[in-house]
Amino acid sequence: MTTKMHDKKLFIGGLPSEIKEEEIKNYFSRFGRVEKCSLILDKNTGRSRCFGFITMINQSSVKVILNRKHSILGKEVECKPAVPKDKSEKNNRSRKIFVGGLLPEITNSEFFQFFQQFGEIEDSVVMKDRVTGKPRGFGFVTFYKQESVEKVMRNFSNNFIHERWVECKRATPKDEMGNSATVIIEPDSSSSEFTESEFKRWWSGRNSCETEELCRSLVDYVLSDDDRE
Repeated sequence: MTTKMHDKKLFIGGLPSEIKEEEIKNYFSRFGRVEKCSLILDKNTGRSRCFGFITMINQSSVKVILNRKHSILGKEVECKPAVPKDKSEKNNRSRKIFVGGLLPEITNSEFFQFFQQFGEIEDSVVMKDRVTGKPRGFGFVTFYKQESVEKVMRNFSNNFIHERWVECKRATPKDEMGNSATVIIEPDSSSSEFTESEFKRWWSGRNSCETEELCRSLVDYVLSDDDRE
């Protein structure tokens, strides 16, 4: 069976803000030949958005990377498989959204209050580093009604918290994946804007404590390579 390109592509999240593309490539080169490496930058400021993508030459290198923890420049980073958007089309919409690009000083209360305008909230959480206790720049909101998620998506380009735009993505239950790995979905590269690509299915029906522990491994929001241009 031929290995497809997306089978060898990984999403790298939680990167140090000062990291360079070459440093990412050098780190992962120890696991095999790196075909492509990209660090995603903010279109307005030119600063790193603390995540990127790598594509390995061999599938075996990908397996090695996914089976261990990684630390670059003294900071633990998270590696997840990236798959094309069309592989997720069959997934059903859910009532949960992923929110990325949060300011470091955001509180759970402020996070909750902002999204309350779209509908009644069942659960919301700003993810924090388990060691430092500091916010990690992303969170999750679960609404009682799917219509609330649609409102958030329609307001996509106008979702600002403390004058900072935050990127909202749909999340779908994790149990459709068939395994315990978290998979990051690549947006449609033909889009000229940030796409509303769905994340692979995320566990539903968990209490808030379990949710916070389980979703700590989900990483910052995803852009395609074309979004860097």
